[in-house]
Amino acid sequence: MNHLITFKKVWQLSLLSFIIAAVTGFLYRYGMLYPVPDSLNFANIRHAHSHLMFFNWVSPPIMIWIASQLISSSDTRTAAKFNSCFYVMIFLGFLSYPFFLFYGYHSVPIGSAALPLAAIISGLVMLTWYWFALLYFQHRTAVNNSLSFLFFDGALIALLISSLGAWGVSIFQFTPVDSPQISSAMTHFFLAVFTEGWAVLGVLGIMWQKAETSELPLNSGWLWQPILFGSMLIFPFSLSESVITPAMHYTAKFGTVLIAGSLTVNFYLLVKSGSLKGLIWKTILGLIALKILFQFAAVLPTGIWPGEHGLRVLYLHLLLLGIVSILLIHVFHSNRYFIAKAVFTISVLLVLLSLALISGYWPVGLAVPNLHFRVMIVAFLPIIPTLWIFWRDLLPFTSD
Repeated sequence: MNHLITFKKVWQLSLLSFIIAAVTGFLYRYGMLYPVPDSLNFANIRHAHSHLMFFNWVSPPIMIWIASQLISSSDTRTAAKFNSCFYVMIFLGFLSYPFFLFYGYHSVPIGSAALPLAAIISGLVMLTWYWFALLYFQHRTAVNNSLSFLFFDGALIALLISSLGAWGVSIFQFTPVDSPQISSAMTHFFLAVFTEGWAVLGVLGIMWQKAETSELPLNSGWLWQPILFGSMLIFPFSLSESVITPAMHYTAKFGTVLIAGSLTVNFYLLVKSGSLKGLIWKTILGLIALKILFQFAAVLPTGIWPGEHGLRVLYLHLLLLGIVSILLIHVFHSNRYFIAKAVFTISVLLVLLSLALISGYWPVGLAVPNLHFRVMIVAFLPIIPTLWIFWRDLLPFTSD
């Protein structure tokens, strides 16, 4: 037995955060076609959408899963410590949302002063990540070195390293140096290590726990260490191709090969285990395969630059909305809401297809009429099954 039931309310708050972030994403698409209030602009809407996803959706559920496997069912005192961390984390994530939505990273006038409140609250959120890591490593020694916990170790290390990039952005705002390139590089370093390190390794840790595989034909380090190290090298791919040096370009390629190669081995062994059965698991594995293909395409002489806006939006949604979100909703309700989860999965696939249509790489001969209106409508679809799950999620959930 584990403590998932202890963290049920935290999960529900995370699910609510996903709904709010999805509505914000829909608002972004709506604003591209119709007027929005003058107090809103596209950049701030995008910041509010992405940060709420990072702070309250991607991070807390993975942490809940890790904590629930870490502590025994009778250790209510430790569970309470983790819960305190989670509640503060999610409260700060919600608190940051209106400031990102209306001000972005700009300063907020407070009397005679002006403070970048969104950046300040973001820093406080990262302190709760350190809080969780401290609790994790305090109790980690009591757990055997199973494969899933090796992934969780790597994921936590990646999360802590990613925060260095975010701290750099915040500190850089208070220096006299005016260099958008440095600030952008720090931002993309955070995003790369957070998504490719923390999120990918956390998801793989959950998948290996579900796969229940104890025998591997190779050293387990090959399954997670290249992903961890590669995540620190790929951020130049997110920058404009014109501003990076050849050394940065080859470094990003090397990091991408590390990630894609290790992920390929994980994919092969997970499929070979035969433990992840059902259409939803097959969909998740299929999306992982697409991620691998995308990354190999980025290092081959195909002319694809991952930093292009359309491709970058598609790729981030493939990873965070496709792989991460489908997996989290599936494993937190492994024996419930099959129809709703299936509808959610289908709606996410439609969103990814719609983003492919506007990526700039869709064949001209297959153009869709009223494209941006259709993209806007499709952006709302995942909200419907998620709202139903949120409303129905009144009874304790279970996990295999």
